[in-house]
Amino acid sequence: MKISKKEFENIAKLSALSFDDSSFSILSDLERIISRFKSLEKINTDNIAPTAHVTNLENSLREDIDSKILSHEEVLSNAPEINLGQIKIPRVFDNE
Repeated sequence: MKISKKEFENIAKLSALSFDDSSFSILSDLERIISRFKSLEKINTDNIAPTAHVTNLENSLREDIDSKILSHEEVLSNAPEINLGQIKIPRVFDNE
């Protein structure tokens, strides 16, 4: 597939890349890459179901099971420091 200089510049702009005039030597490489992808159009995919993931795993996580919920007091009993009924943590940002 032939790519014009204008199309190449548009692709570069859309890709947020900048090239000088000497970089247009990669144009032939880009044409070969695109022609490889064009060959995929020949593959018959009529009876192939679309897929959202490359593996057949549906859910590999454990089942979400309810368990005992700690009360507010039980949670605060494990905190090293408490302020106004909340767990106090060290300052993250010094500029505040």
